Amino acid sequence: MPDLLEIEDLRISFRKGSVVNGVSYSVRQGEIVGIVGESGSGKSMHALSVMRLVPSGGRIDGGAIRFHGKDLLKLETEEMRRVRGRQIAMIFQDPISSLNPVYTIGFQLAEMLRRHLGMSGTQAASRAAELLTLVGIPDAHQRLNNYPHQMSGGMRQRVMIAMSIACRPDLIIADEPTTALDVTIQAQIIELVKRLQREFNLTVIWISHDLGVIAGLAETVNVMYAGHIVERGPVRKIYKNPHHPYTVGLLGSMPRLDRRMNEKLVSIPGRPPEVANLPGCVFAPRCPHADQKCHAEMPPVTQLEGTHQVRCWHWPQVAARN
Repeated sequence: MPDLLEIEDLRISFRKGSVVNGVSYSVRQGEIVGIVGESGSGKSMHALSVMRLVPSGGRIDGGAIRFHGKDLLKLETEEMRRVRGRQIAMIFQDPISSLNPVYTIGFQLAEMLRRHLGMSGTQAASRAAELLTLVGIPDAHQRLNNYPHQMSGGMRQRVMIAMSIACRPDLIIADEPTTALDVTIQAQIIELVKRLQREFNLTVIWISHDLGVIAGLAETVNVMYAGHIVERGPVRKIYKNPHHPYTVGLLGSMPRLDRRMNEKLVSIPGRPPEVANLPGCVFAPRCPHADQKCHAEMPPVTQLEGTHQVRCWHWPQVAARN
């Protein structure tokens, strides 16, 4: 499959400094790619840049975001507006703040269909009901008259998914869409996305701090820390044998059914830096393997077997201990 999206050396900064520093990866058509990391690692910020929605005060300092071979960073504002929603859609973390509280669900769904696909009011209303049914909302025609506050959190997230697929976009970016939901509803939403991805050959970038979610959903994972991708590759390979100390720490802090009863979860000491302006490896201040070289010089990206990549001076020792 050809690459649908290519991000190359993406750099984003705010007044305090850099928050995304040289991120590069590609996404194939029909692939689900996971982005994992702690809060402040640059996951959401780099995703917002794909939509050209970097918050006020931030700026994209360089790099390229090629979608269907066209650099989105070079598009005029009006042209980019036509890409959003129609070709690239985003599912945000909190649906209650993403949906307009003064308009019904039916109006908000139909508005997208009228604006991007040129449907009539009748056509849009009919399609809106079909979309709600598709994402598992019962009594769809009645639910179209509901306001966001009249629905549960799980229902609202299903509405957001319906809106994201309404115009059959080529790419969907899901920014921690299940974080605010309980475990049961979270599992239902994940299964829904997997089913829709199979049915419509969707391409999905799924952002999460939950490695368990990524394990059950994605084929490829990008591990982000302090604005850098420190490890990237097939989910099964990385979860089985991580090569970066940060990935090891994340996996060690994740509850697992095969863990012994008396085995404690591992915590990573310290916290991520607010900005990624350290001279050496960004993870060095928290890393048990760090030496003088790690603090002085940023390690290069090392290409391992297949698509597996790691950014660490000591990856052979890390891999050997797992």
